[in-house]
Amino acid sequence: MLRELLKKIPYSAILVNKARQNFSYFQNIANFFKMKIIQKRYTKVLTSKKRKVLEGKRLKVAFFVTQKQLWAAQSLHDEFIKNEYFEPIIVVFPNIEDKVNTKAYTFDENYQFFKKQGMKVIRGYDPNVNVYTSSKNICADIVFYDQPSPQIHKSLLWNKISKESLICYIPYGYKIGAFAQAHFNMHLQNSCWKVFAESEWHKLQFIKYGALNGRNVVVSGYPKLDEYNITLTSQKRNFKKIIWAPHWSIGELSIGFSTFETNYKFFLQYAIDNPNIHWVFKPHQRLKNYIVESSFLTQEEVDDYFKQWEKLPNAIFYNDSNYFDIFKDSDALITDCGSFLAEYLPTKKPILHLFSSNNSGYNEIGKKLIKSYYKSTDNKSIKKFINDVVVNENDSLRDERLSCLPLVLQNSEGAGKFIVNYIITELQKDHASA
Repeated sequence: MLRELLKKIPYSAILVNKARQNFSYFQNIANFFKMKIIQKRYTKVLTSKKRKVLEGKRLKVAFFVTQKQLWAAQSLHDEFIKNEYFEPIIVVFPNIEDKVNTKAYTFDENYQFFKKQGMKVIRGYDPNVNVYTSSKNICADIVFYDQPSPQIHKSLLWNKISKESLICYIPYGYKIGAFAQAHFNMHLQNSCWKVFAESEWHKLQFIKYGALNGRNVVVSGYPKLDEYNITLTSQKRNFKKIIWAPHWSIGELSIGFSTFETNYKFFLQYAIDNPNIHWVFKPHQRLKNYIVESSFLTQEEVDDYFKQWEKLPNAIFYNDSNYFDIFKDSDALITDCGSFLAEYLPTKKPILHLFSSNNSGYNEIGKKLIKSYYKSTDNKSIKKFINDVVVNENDSLRDERLSCLPLVLQNSEGAGKFIVNYIITELQKDHASA
């Protein structure tokens, strides 16, 4: 109704855009002053945490999780468990980004994922009454959010939580896209006590683009990649295994990395026609829902497509966050996703980058990485990659690709261990004054 009325008003589009710009401008100013207030709080909050440690009490570290697929802190969580200073817990919430499934469904999906791994999980939401828990029920000393814009109750966001807790953040993906503001200048990042960055290059971007000029950023390396320090005992097999990981951003109105529209039928048919090659279908967690939201396929059509993958004897559909064993046990990756283009590199196996001419671009590290990968812009070149590089093992780009490993592997000792040790060091400073 309102949209139809606005269309009848002359220059309404210009007025709406102007209003949005003004709102964004004033919101940025408000966030700047909130950031200043939050950063001031940390002196008092940190002192109280130091005192607690001196008294021999353990600090409760809460990981706020809205999407299990974004879980990037397993090694960090495990290092906290090993340490006498800390008690880590997982606090789960529903996934509001999911426009297809109910809040109760996504909440339970998140809860069961961590519960099955034997981790201490707290319900941050009651699906029976549609109510989020109080921060008093969590009572955390340190809080890690799983993303810069978690859609949870405002009483659980950093503006409030920072009164009693030290707010921290690690990226949920290794950032290689050209999104400077979204990656390095969000309100959460500027409001954190500490942001733990993937590399020195990423810290420089926080210095360049962040409102806090990177003063709260510590280079730790990327905790997800600590999984490569764990050796997988792989069984011998007489077939090749390829991961296909399609991005969610189909259509002209998105960020444009996805090539799904042009190759989704090809991949399924190729898997059917070539039973000697095994597949892991690992779509971005937003893809299935976005296909329906964007009207590319109906719900029935997309359900049928995913079910066809699940029924194949030579394929599995994988939708969880602990995918590094699958990486290690594969022979190649085919993807148009962002972070996977960095995360898969330490396997040293071939990567085919499905290149979309509509993509929003890559940052400096991203450009260097994709330059060393095989590229495809059509289905014919995908087939050629599978036959020549994967099946016949003619990996001509191996040396060039592996020369980029230092861009990704920044902490061979373990980023999770580094972060825990860093926090302990901060807690032990100036004990006398605490």
